[in-house]
Amino acid sequence: MSILNVEHVTHGLGARQILNDVSFRLLKGEHVGLVGANGEGKSTFLNIIMGKLQPDEGNIEWCRHITVGYLDQYSTLAKGKTIRDVMREAFGNLSDLEAEMLSLYDKMSDCSEEKMNELMEEVGEIQGILDYSGYYTIDAKISEYANGLGLNEIGLDREVAELSGTSGQFKKRIEYRD
Repeated sequence: MSILNVEHVTHGLGARQILNDVSFRLLKGEHVGLVGANGEGKSTFLNIIMGKLQPDEGNIEWCRHITVGYLDQYSTLAKGKTIRDVMREAFGNLSDLEAEMLSLYDKMSDCSEEKMNELMEEVGEIQGILDYSGYYTIDAKISEYANGLGLNEIGLDREVAELSGTSGQFKKRIEYRD
């Protein structure tokens, strides 16, 4: 299953050609690193696949119901939030999917058999995503991720404003979840 399709993407900044006829597919389960010297187009490419910047030519297509997280290197974390709060925000898209699924259940109360089958298929797809993503064990996932990042030692209830570096210098990271 293809998570991301990039087809014939070309992009320039002024007279400088940054990307020229770039094409690739990212398949489910694959991990990809983006490496290059400063000023060679890594941020431009990430902004294009995230939809923040339009390519001069080509197409970007994400799989339906895919979740893409991106923490920009110049992000500023909100004061008053704890580390746990910020980590929970990473799963906000799953809460949105659950709300969409519940809305579909409401629509099932008054619809034709054909529409019911269509809605059941979509609900099944969303439920599969929620199950696969561990939506029902978010707190355990937060604890696991925090431990892996060494954040449990700092304390998940500590405000992010108290941490050094929260003024905005973060590395780029993209995470794909389906």
